[in-house]
Amino acid sequence: MVVILPIATVLTPGLLTHPTNPEKTARPAGTNDDEASTDPLRAVEVTLRRGDTLLSVLTHFGLARASAHAVSEAVRPFFSPRDLRAGQNLRLLLDPHEQTVQGLEYILNNALLRVISTTEGWSAELKETPFVRKARAVHGSVNESLYETGIEAGLKPLQILNLAAIFEYDIDFFSDFQKGDTFSVAFEEIGYADGRRTPGRVLAAEISAGGNPFHAIYYPGKEGEGSYYDLDGLAIKRAFLRAPLSYRRISSRYSLNRRHPIFRMLRPHLAIDYAAPAGTPVVAIGQGRISYAGWRSGYGKLVEIRHPNGYVTRSAHFAHIASGIRAGKHVGQGDVIGYVGQTGHATGPHLHFEILRGGKKINFLGLNIPRGERLRGKELARFVDLRDRRLALLQEKPLKLVESSS
Repeated sequence: MVVILPIATVLTPGLLTHPTNPEKTARPAGTNDDEASTDPLRAVEVTLRRGDTLLSVLTHFGLARASAHAVSEAVRPFFSPRDLRAGQNLRLLLDPHEQTVQGLEYILNNALLRVISTTEGWSAELKETPFVRKARAVHGSVNESLYETGIEAGLKPLQILNLAAIFEYDIDFFSDFQKGDTFSVAFEEIGYADGRRTPGRVLAAEISAGGNPFHAIYYPGKEGEGSYYDLDGLAIKRAFLRAPLSYRRISSRYSLNRRHPIFRMLRPHLAIDYAAPAGTPVVAIGQGRISYAGWRSGYGKLVEIRHPNGYVTRSAHFAHIASGIRAGKHVGQGDVIGYVGQTGHATGPHLHFEILRGGKKINFLGLNIPRGERLRGKELARFVDLRDRRLALLQEKPLKLVESSS
């Protein structure tokens, strides 16, 4: 479900969207000039969360399913809607009176893809847009929350969301920060000739959370497929995510002796229960192959995934299993597999999450999740050179601009 939040609202797990100020923009074909001058379309920025699709966003804003499919077909010559990912932005163009979707805009490889409703259907056009790329750095000391302090320092909500994704293996952005923790972030900002500005990639970040320092340096690699590394060239990305969803709290931990909430007797609880609102998307914590998806006694609707190195995860009590999730299907880290519910033996909406190693249930919260690849040889030498330059960016106040034009 898409949620509209005002710009000044606090960061919450899931989707962040905010309406922009109404802007003058082209009316659909068939509208006269007088109407265009007095009734411009209203532009609304939408940031995708995990599980969102172009179709689900369009239908949420009231577009009929058939029309939403037509929009999807209109953009296919330029990109596949399946390639949209959490954190990316769309701009919807709404009729200011009826609030109906009349078009959308999407930045694609620094060009503007515009889809507009016309009397002959949906028309899509890709227009090259001149741009300037600038590097900026912001610094701050956490007061109430990283979100509020980050906004005050000049970060955008999407950038804070990106930081949470970069450090999600080490930091819980909703609980790990203490007053006085510090952060420095260097990032790209792209300014287009039409006046719009979009935040670009985070280049480097230095964050203190709970008094512990964490670093992330973006390194493009020799193949051009970049990733984030710590100061020693060790990949930040790990085999498993720290949690399979954005949750309010852990309602029941791994225990050998817990009183069952339904049967009122002491029995082992070899899992983690995450309390979260019904419908919250649940993702695969790591890549693997689905070994079971369906109903199982006690668990309700369950998805079981076999991961490399003998690990198995079970996610249960789903309200419903995500579309396309079935036995034999391969899933990647972060893919949505289901939505929080209370099917099976559950007294309220929550996720029951188990992890097994070698067939034995283990405590996920106590698992020392191994890091990913480490750069070596010439790649490490190139990384160290880039690392030092990126760390220098973090030290500059203000940061010097580095510009390039399309």
